[in-house]
Amino acid sequence: MPKIKYKNKNGKRLKSVTTVISNQLGWNKHALIAWYTKLAMSGQDPYVELQIAGRIGTLTHEMIDGFINNKKVDQSEFTANEQIQARMAYNCFCDWHKNNNVKFLESELSLVSEEYQFGGTLDAIGIVNDKLLILDWKTSTDVYSEMLIQIAAYRQLYKEYHNYDSWYNVKGAMILKLNKDKREYEEHHFKIKDLNWGWKMFKLLLKLQDNKR
Repeated sequence: MPKIKYKNKNGKRLKSVTTVISNQLGWNKHALIAWYTKLAMSGQDPYVELQIAGRIGTLTHEMIDGFINNKKVDQSEFTANEQIQARMAYNCFCDWHKNNNVKFLESELSLVSEEYQFGGTLDAIGIVNDKLLILDWKTSTDVYSEMLIQIAAYRQLYKEYHNYDSWYNVKGAMILKLNKDKREYEEHHFKIKDLNWGWKMFKLLLKLQDNKR
């Protein structure tokens, strides 16, 4: 997927949710450093492996979006290994979909907050087992607090998108962690109180960004 440029109604370029979080917060840095060190000690290039992991995640997202919108995905720019691992993660998604009553309302929805001046792309909005949820797909090895902050910011974008219409009150969120190496998935559920905490944290990060020298 091409990198999305977020702009407000006046044409000003805005920071994305992920950029705001990564530039201001590093709660998972120790896990990342340990991952880098492990790869380096085994003779692998951490930067190359990080790029490959990102490409696998991108292809997985494209495949899921293709499933939701019934469209074909061009995989020609990805290596055979990247395709294999993305296919495994996608199959995990399909298993989850079969095991739940899911109705997708939106997929890969890019939005901008005029109120708070940031942008982001939601993986999906769906009614899962009768609950309206913000949905996020992850192919990472773990789920971190930063991800909750990210999905809380997405909730704000969606609320503004619908002008705070009461029907669109999100009941919670779910991060679906998809394994790239074996056929299994993990559901990580978050309640409104979790999203409220995440949104509080994100607003603090926005303030840090605005006051950065």
